[in-house]
Amino acid sequence: MVAVVATAVFGAVFLVWRGEGLAGAFLLVGLAAAILIQLDARKRLSDLAADLRRNRAELRTLAARTANQATELKELNLGVRRNTRVTRQAHDEVTAVADQVRAVGGQTRDVEALLTDEAERARKHRQSMRSRLRAMSRDSLTQNQALLQLHGQFAPNAPLPAVAGWAMEPTALVELVNLISRLRPQLVVECGSGTSTLWIAYALRRNGSGRVVALDHDAEYAAASNRVIAEHGLSDWAQVQHAPLAPTSTPRGDMPWYSADLTGLAGIELLIVDGPPQATGELARYPALPVLADRLAPGAHILFDDADRPGEVAALDTWREGHALDTVRDLAGRALLLRLRTD
Repeated sequence: MVAVVATAVFGAVFLVWRGEGLAGAFLLVGLAAAILIQLDARKRLSDLAADLRRNRAELRTLAARTANQATELKELNLGVRRNTRVTRQAHDEVTAVADQVRAVGGQTRDVEALLTDEAERARKHRQSMRSRLRAMSRDSLTQNQALLQLHGQFAPNAPLPAVAGWAMEPTALVELVNLISRLRPQLVVECGSGTSTLWIAYALRRNGSGRVVALDHDAEYAAASNRVIAEHGLSDWAQVQHAPLAPTSTPRGDMPWYSADLTGLAGIELLIVDGPPQATGELARYPALPVLADRLAPGAHILFDDADRPGEVAALDTWREGHALDTVRDLAGRALLLRLRTD
């Protein structure tokens, strides 16, 4: 560019020196200016192209970095998701373990409570068994003493039936024979038969009057009781009547009771209710009073055995709803003595 300017200036001076005038000089200067402008434009274009090439290279580098960063970011996201899944799984496992620990803790507390309850029940059971054993020991002595009293009052001349199972206890039998000695009844009716029938017959024979009629639903047992009575020579004082259970009309509807021949059973002064067995039905002993009420003597006494059992308690409560009864006293054992009110 310096050479162009120098050439143009030298040429313009030479033309003026030769006398060509200023027009040629100006033309030469204009031509030089045009050349300079073109050269400058080319230089600018060349610089611009170089800048474009540098920018393209930088863009390619930037694009490569961006791609690398995108790849790294993608991998990072994948790692984060994997870590998140692992963390969530770990959290779930920890939660599950915590739930199991709580469950085990609850089960442990339940087992401890159960063991405590079992230990307390075992302690109470031991106490109850000790109390029952002491009571049984005392009761056994009491029953033996009562049995000795019976043998002291009477001299049986044949083997006695066993006093066990469903039989009336010796303590109640002692009070029963003493009651018969005091009341001196002429007619005793017994619901159920057995050992008590025999001792009642002995008591009546000692009184010198009276008879007992026992009702029994079991034919074999009734026959066996009659044989024992005959063996003891008491057939004039006692009779066991076989009376199978059959539907019997009562204020509470038909209920199973003895289908007995009640002919001649009027003026009953002592009614002993020791049957039918409770297994024969609900309120098994309830029908005795409503069926025999019109055959009881005024002021008759009723001895109700097993009065502590729920079924018998219910039967007694039902009796009191329809009949005027006074409780005379509790007899020894499980029997209750009642009296039919006359007013």
